[in-house]
Amino acid sequence: MATEPVELRLVENETLRTADLTAPQAALLRERYGDHVTVQPDWEPGVFVLTARQSVGVIALDGLRLRIAPKVPLTNLFYMLTYAYDLPLFRDEIAPLVVGDDLFEFLVEMFVRQVDGLARQGIYRGYVELEENAATLRGRLLLGEHLRRNANQPARFAQRFNDFTADLLENRILKAALWQLGGAIYDRPELRRRVRRALSAFSGVTLVDARTAARAPVVYTRLNARYRTPINLAQLFLRYLSLEGHAGGAPFMAYLLPMAEVFERFVARYLAQQFAAHPRISVRAQESIWLDEALREKGRLDILLRWAGRPVLIVDTKYKTFDGAPAETDRNQMFMYGHALGVGRALLAYADERAVAYEARFPGMTLTARSLALNGSLDDFRQRCRAFALGLVDSLTSS
Repeated sequence: MATEPVELRLVENETLRTADLTAPQAALLRERYGDHVTVQPDWEPGVFVLTARQSVGVIALDGLRLRIAPKVPLTNLFYMLTYAYDLPLFRDEIAPLVVGDDLFEFLVEMFVRQVDGLARQGIYRGYVELEENAATLRGRLLLGEHLRRNANQPARFAQRFNDFTADLLENRILKAALWQLGGAIYDRPELRRRVRRALSAFSGVTLVDARTAARAPVVYTRLNARYRTPINLAQLFLRYLSLEGHAGGAPFMAYLLPMAEVFERFVARYLAQQFAAHPRISVRAQESIWLDEALREKGRLDILLRWAGRPVLIVDTKYKTFDGAPAETDRNQMFMYGHALGVGRALLAYADERAVAYEARFPGMTLTARSLALNGSLDDFRQRCRAFALGLVDSLTSS
C-alpha cells in the first residue's frame, strides 16, 4: 500500500525549518529548483532550512509535496491572472478558491471544462493547403515538380490540394497542454482521468513540442474566437509546468508561477484595459528601444504610456517592498530609458502593502515611486487598482 507523501508548506519569501525532508529530496530540490527555493542544512543533523523565493505553486517529488503559497490572497492572485494571461471569462469566478488552496488543480479544472465545451461543440476545423506526390490526383497538378519527380513513375502525381482538417495550430496547442497535464501529479486522481478523456478528442491532431506551443502566436477570427481563453490557459500551463523526468523510479513535476512576471503583466494589461477608451492615453508593454546612437544596445520597457502618440511616462514594476529610496540600479535604468526616449518622467510601481509617496527631481528626469498593495479583500484590491490607474491619469493631465 502506497504511503501518503509528506506535505510541506511555505509562503513566498519565507523560511521553513523541517526534519521531514530526506537528503536525496534536498539534493533534488537544490539541483532542479534552486531558482525557486533554497535548501540549506541546519546546524541540527537531519534538519533542513527551506526558503521560498518569488515563485508560487507546487513541487511534487517522490514522497514529497512542497507547496509555496503566495503572500497575496488567492482570490487577488487569480484576479491578477485573469488580466496577466487574458482570462476575462473567469474574472468573477473566484468561489472555488475560497474553499481550496491549490491554484494548479483549480486552473486544470477550469481548463478541462473549457476543452470539454469545445469538444461538445466540435473542435475547430479548417482548410490547409498541402502538397504531396500520390497515386491519386485530388488537387492541382504541379507540372514542373511532377515532371521532375515522376518521369519514371507516371502513375504518381505531384500536386497541391486543400484538406479540411482539425490538425491546426489551435488544436495542436491544446493537445500539447493536455499531453503535459496527463503526466502531472494530482491530489485529486479524477483530474488526470478527465485530462486524458479530453485528450482523446484530439486524436487526429499532431503532438508538437511544448516549448514551441507555449509561445506560438494565434490569430483570432470569428471562426476560432471561442478558442482564445482555452489557448491562453493552455499556454499558461505550457510555460510553467515542468515534468523534469524521474528520480529513481518515481516521476516528479513542478508548476511554479513567477510572481514578479505576473505582477508586471497584470499592471500592464490592467492599465491597457482601463485606458482602452481614453481618447489620448495608450499603453505599450514590453516595448524594445535603442539605448545608443549606434543602435547596438537595446532595452526593454515594462510599460510605456503615450499621450496622443507621444511617450510621456515610463512605468517599471517592482515585486518587492520599498526600502526608503529606489535602488541605484533601478534609478539608473530609468535615467537611461528616459534619456533614450526623451521622456522626463518615470514611475516605479512597488507591490508593497505600505503607502509609498516618493518623488525626486533629477536633471532631465522626475522619478516617482508608488505602491500597489495586493493584500486585503478582492473588493479592496479592485478599488486600489482603479485608484492607481486614475492617479496616473491625474499625473499626466496635470503635467
